[in-house]
Amino acid sequence: MVRLVIAVSLDGRIAFSSDVKANLGGSADRKVLEESLAWADATLMGRRTLSIHQNTCLIHSKKLINQRRKDGKQDQPISIIVSRKSSFKSNWEFFKQPIQKWLLSPKESSTKTLDYFNHQLRMRETWEENLNILNKKGFSKIALLGGAKLVTSLLLEDKIDELYLTFVPRILTGEYTWTALKVGHLPIELTKSNAWKLEAMQSIGGNEVLLKYLRNRF
Repeated sequence: MVRLVIAVSLDGRIAFSSDVKANLGGSADRKVLEESLAWADATLMGRRTLSIHQNTCLIHSKKLINQRRKDGKQDQPISIIVSRKSSFKSNWEFFKQPIQKWLLSPKESSTKTLDYFNHQLRMRETWEENLNILNKKGFSKIALLGGAKLVTSLLLEDKIDELYLTFVPRILTGEYTWTALKVGHLPIELTKSNAWKLEAMQSIGGNEVLLKYLRNRF
């Protein structure tokens, strides 16, 4: 099960530019995010997104952490960074955060890079193969945190099962939407009006609205 969790502007943007981090959501959106992290066995994040934020999201709620402990889970889901490059900076906050860090990469990384991570998995050609490997590792619930290229790669194979979209009352304009798809490239099944089933629509405070959609696989 792959759940995309993301905050977007009213016009579907996630940032002003490609190299400036934008935390669009407020405290209510943060609560939604932490609940998804508590649900997840692991998170997926692209290297580009990591390089912009230089950290990952953590669960801070003691209630959620205690529930994970009761369920026999680690305090935080494992953070899996998806990267075709092997260059990382050791001074990023991410590498100091109290969380297990895995690397999903198509090629063997250098010893220096591997020192930054607890484990490396070799990326396969398709997400079906990658997700099967992650499932065998015990990661059946995965929170997808972005960015747009990673989200797009999973959409192209129709591998996203849930959308948790928080709309914030801002209009950003520009090209930085939460997907990087070109017209006509999306699987035809995802373009149909019944491709996604609305599970919930919630006003979560701060004039923000959370939409939860489930992939309707007919």
